[in-house]
Amino acid sequence: MSTTTTETTSPGPGAMLSPEPIMQMMQGAQTTAILQAGVELGVFDRIAEGRGDAASIATEIGASERGTRILVDALVALGLVEQDGSGYRLSPLADTFLVTSRPAYLGGMSRIMAGEWAWTAYPRLAEAVRNGGTVLEQNVETPQFSFWETFATSSTGVAAPASQALAEILAPWTADRKPLEVLDVACGSGLYGLTLAQQQEHAQLTLLDWPNVLALTRGTVERFGLLDRTSFLEGDIFEVPLGGPYDLILASQIFHHFSEERCLELLRRLHGVLKPGGKLAINDFTAAGERIADEPFPRLFSVIMLALSHDGEAYPVSTYRRLLEEAGFAPPEVHEARGMPSRFLIAERAD
Repeated sequence: MSTTTTETTSPGPGAMLSPEPIMQMMQGAQTTAILQAGVELGVFDRIAEGRGDAASIATEIGASERGTRILVDALVALGLVEQDGSGYRLSPLADTFLVTSRPAYLGGMSRIMAGEWAWTAYPRLAEAVRNGGTVLEQNVETPQFSFWETFATSSTGVAAPASQALAEILAPWTADRKPLEVLDVACGSGLYGLTLAQQQEHAQLTLLDWPNVLALTRGTVERFGLLDRTSFLEGDIFEVPLGGPYDLILASQIFHHFSEERCLELLRRLHGVLKPGGKLAINDFTAAGERIADEPFPRLFSVIMLALSHDGEAYPVSTYRRLLEEAGFAPPEVHEARGMPSRFLIAERAD
């Protein structure tokens, strides 16, 4: 997942500014809709299978030939499909990331980054700016919000490489920590805890999330063959008794939903159920520096949180360092994630 930025350098003397960058921004919703339709209809899969003309693609996806032609031509205009004589073929980018059988498939992320919530929230973004937070009745802090079911089933394309990277970073420590009790907080798909537990056969895993999410997560646990080493904990991460104590707590893509005060409250809760010398591993969208142009994604992601949460945003590494220290953790190790524009912060309980 990446963010494209448009060059807007000042023209030289006598040159005219082009409105094209502004027009491209205005067409963002249209671009998203085109990509989503291609994913939803299975257009990329059909072209990958060798269907190279609008008529055969239309037959396979059960759509009109005219509508299919217009959609695929638009995908050509976006650079996701290429024209091959009178037919179509996938660009290398689409072939790598938008074919469901590919290991790096990202199509499911369109349901997360631009799902139904986006078409509801973004038209009201100006209201959220005035309000300083979401104006939606249903938002990410709503108990058992159905979006989290979508997240659990659609985020594996980016969670899989990131969870593998985290398991590798933690491996030297987790291999020698026996027994190894692990809590995965707001686990979603469960991939972070499951990937680690699959590699560390002595690990006992507890997955915490809303009941509607865990009903889906259980299927992933079964596919990993780890039901005998996995427990499920249903409820609100701020209220449910956490059990423990644990050697390791995993917290992926959680803290950006809340204010700094709520983040500190949660960090203190997690600190309280860690064993001495235990570790907390955070994965989140976070910027390391101050220059926005160098790291645009966390700042753009904060707009999503403005639209969907009351007080959340993507916090910089410096904020995490301060909050972790206040909660009783040692200064964190910081590592780059794989598959997502995020970072791992791994902090040990200091006392």
